Amino acid sequence: MSGWQVIAAGLLVTYLAAGGHRDKQPRVPENGKQLGTIFNNDINNILYASSGPDITVEEYRHAVECLLDAQPGVLAQNVGCPDPVIYRSEIATTWDKYVGGDQAAAMAALLAAGTDPLTITVEACHERGVLIVASYRMNAEDFYKRQLELYDFGRAHKDWAIPGANCLDPAIPEVYEHRMAIFREVAENYDIDGIEFDFRRWNHMISDPHNNYPILTQMVRDTRTMLDEVAKKKGRNKLLLGARVGPILAGPFIPEEFPGAGPAYINPSCQDLGLDVKTWINEGVVDYVCPTLFWPRWPGLPRTAEFAEIAQGTKVGIYPTIFPLPAWLEGEDSQPIAADDQERRRQYRTELGQLALQCYADGADGISTFNWVQHHQTGMVRNPMRSAWGDGAKQEQMAILPKLCNPQALRQYLAQDAN
Repeated sequence: MSGWQVIAAGLLVTYLAAGGHRDKQPRVPENGKQLGTIFNNDINNILYASSGPDITVEEYRHAVECLLDAQPGVLAQNVGCPDPVIYRSEIATTWDKYVGGDQAAAMAALLAAGTDPLTITVEACHERGVLIVASYRMNAEDFYKRQLELYDFGRAHKDWAIPGANCLDPAIPEVYEHRMAIFREVAENYDIDGIEFDFRRWNHMISDPHNNYPILTQMVRDTRTMLDEVAKKKGRNKLLLGARVGPILAGPFIPEEFPGAGPAYINPSCQDLGLDVKTWINEGVVDYVCPTLFWPRWPGLPRTAEFAEIAQGTKVGIYPTIFPLPAWLEGEDSQPIAADDQERRRQYRTELGQLALQCYADGADGISTFNWVQHHQTGMVRNPMRSAWGDGAKQEQMAILPKLCNPQALRQYLAQDAN
């Protein structure tokens, strides 16, 4: 790193530590139907794609700014599983301790520089006027049998896991209290604009969900109360609470009724996950809800209309999730969409835009996304992810994202291809 880069990095860290971004916080809308597009970003895709132990503050911030070039209304940055986390914490375990590899090395380097991914992301978002919520995968099993090994609390209490799953059970009071402590700490210590509960990564949210669902409802209520308390202490008008939930409210999931969906066991209803979404909306304890399938292929849309119906007359926004992958872009015979492949780029953006318009026709207040990677084009980050999609697909994501919040602008954009 050159001398001027060292100086710039030091100045940035000092600025963040001094709370220099606090005057630039965007005001949180009182109405959750007015959030624009909600972009959910994976916990480690920047750490994974970085230069590992040689990462700099500037490198991480640059990647965040590339993401923000797509102009989301809200960045739901995944920051924890809910434990471990990618920020400094006295409650949870930080990502560098047990995850391993270049991700952990990159996290350790940022901590050594006196900062962390969430601090950098908050600063970048508020510079752009973008709301930033700390999104937690409520019972992630991304690392499968290794998941409980990634944080101290999990290592110490493996007997508190949900039977047959690789995650802890919030029906156990100590697990519940540990999570509430994590949520309070991040709200108090970071200038975030709210918290998002991702109940769709993965599929075991609580033991015996048909009977224990009131426990998750109480967690939502307690978090709402905590966020209101913290907002008042900080002089904020409010802090957001959102949730990513199942594709239907209740009943059996029938894959044939959801083109592009995977099997039923990875797409349980909200009821089968233990999520009493109707009560959350009726009580107004959440600001937005993102119904979603689990990594479908197109069309892969949830049953938006039934969520929109129960949210009518409330301030709770419904933001169905659109995924970035058509079936024709994967498989042994598929080829990445090159930047100069105009025909396949046109097909990609047309199908993607039509999915968003269908969500609006079904009553959506906006669109949410999951694992889009428009900020991983060649040259943007050291090691771009999902190169099999091609820069053409990623450039189409970048171009259409700013229009997802406005159905009229989206129609005009797509109409250009018809002329």
